[in-house]
Amino acid sequence: MIVAYWNTERASGLESRNLGPQVRCLWCCEQLLRWVRDTYYAHQELPSLIFLTEVSQGGGPMSAYLSSVPGYQARYIPAGDRNNNPSPCSYIIMWRNTLNPEIEVVGASQKRPVLRVRVHGLTVGGVHIIANPSKAPDEIFGDIAELHTEQRPTVLIGDMNYAWEQLDKALPGRRESFEDEIEELFDWTPVHPRLQATHGRRSRETGELRTQILDYLWKSEDVTRIEAMPPIPGYNQWTQIDHAPIAYRIHLNGEDEVMSEEEEAMAREVVASIHARR
Repeated sequence: MIVAYWNTERASGLESRNLGPQVRCLWCCEQLLRWVRDTYYAHQELPSLIFLTEVSQGGGPMSAYLSSVPGYQARYIPAGDRNNNPSPCSYIIMWRNTLNPEIEVVGASQKRPVLRVRVHGLTVGGVHIIANPSKAPDEIFGDIAELHTEQRPTVLIGDMNYAWEQLDKALPGRRESFEDEIEELFDWTPVHPRLQATHGRRSRETGELRTQILDYLWKSEDVTRIEAMPPIPGYNQWTQIDHAPIAYRIHLNGEDEVMSEEEEAMAREVVASIHARR
């Protein structure tokens, strides 16, 4: 199955900044559906499970709109900020009808919760980690510790807010890197998203574009077959949304890697529905 994630937080601050909340909500939905379509064209398979974060301004209407796509359902899961208002860590989870996932918010923090999804012998955690590189490793550590108790193959996907190139560097005051610490304690490893960058931001002063890989996936040791599958190879549309969508195909034991005729028919119906909404 293909598991995907997209942080759309800056959709409200870039090309769509002059749109009202409802129009901006629809605009985000349109970008997501184009991404689903492009994933099918690139890989001949539809995403099975999609996490969206920063949907606090339109989570309810967005999930209703996305649930109208043939073969999919969507659910809005709000999270509270320090004032108990909808937080940028709110989620939409979108899944194919055949999955019947078990969805639960877990972890000690309800402000930056882990969205745990159990489906078809796999556990997937979706996260939006704190945007502070000195605090992000502790949150990632806690989330992996929470999910490590799962008695099945498990992955953690999301905006880690900790740059990929920092993973193999020693943490302040420690000899080992964060990546080595996680592997030593939990036997979990990170998986590169196969994009040159997943986040881009232009300096207001100079206009210079700075890019990083902040969105990626961690996997437990019993996830033996996994590959990153960029939905939009070479994605660089940083003027639309500052984060790129990421996706991974996770192969489970006994899973048929070729779509059935029924699945192909459903995929064509989804793509046709997306075209009809343009």
